[in-house]
Amino acid sequence: NEIKLFDYQEDMKERIGDAFEDRQSVMVQMPTGTGKTHLLVAIARDVMQQPDKPRIWIIAHRRELVSQINDTLERFGISSTENQVLVMSIQWLSRHYDEMTETPKLIVIDEAHHALAETYQEMWKRYPKAKFLGLTATPCRLNRKGFTDLFETLVSSYTIGKFIQLGYLAPFDYVSIRPDSEEQKLVDSLV
Repeated sequence: NEIKLFDYQEDMKERIGDAFEDRQSVMVQMPTGTGKTHLLVAIARDVMQQPDKPRIWIIAHRRELVSQINDTLERFGISSTENQVLVMSIQWLSRHYDEMTETPKLIVIDEAHHALAETYQEMWKRYPKAKFLGLTATPCRLNRKGFTDLFETLVSSYTIGKFIQLGYLAPFDYVSIRPDSEEQKLVDSLV
C-alpha cells in the first residue's frame, strides 16, 4: 500500500509544503497524465499522520471523479469511510453543508479551475481556517479571470514539452477533424 512518487512528484510535494508554511491556499498546476491524484494521496497520507487526526475533504465537480479518487485512495490503504478523509462532489456538499459536523483542516479541490463558481467559493466563507489545495492541469480560464481571489500562489510543474522530453509523457500530434469527414463518422460510430 506504499505509494511511490516520481522525483518530480516528490519535488512538487515539497514545494507545496513550503508554500503552505506562510499561505492558506495553494493552486498546483501539473499536466494531465502526470499523477496529480497520486500526489494528492501522498499529501493526504502525510496530513493524516498529524497528531490531531485532521479532517481532509477532497472535492470534485463530477461523480465519476469522486469515484476515481476514492478508488485511488483505497488502492493505497486510505478509506473515506473512516471519516478522516471525505471525497465528495461539490454538488453534494452544497446541499449538505448544514449536516457536516466536522471541520476540515485541508480542503483539496480537484480540477480547481472550476473553483471560481459560487458553489466552490462558499467553502472559503464557511471554512476560513482550512487550508485549500487546488489541483489543475489548466490554471487559466478562457474569460481571463484569474484565481488570485481564492489561491494565494501557484506552484507549477514542468511543461508538457519537458515531461515529453523526460519520457514521462508520450509525444502527440493534434489533428483537426472536419465534422463531415470519414474520421468523424468513425468516431461517431463508436458511441
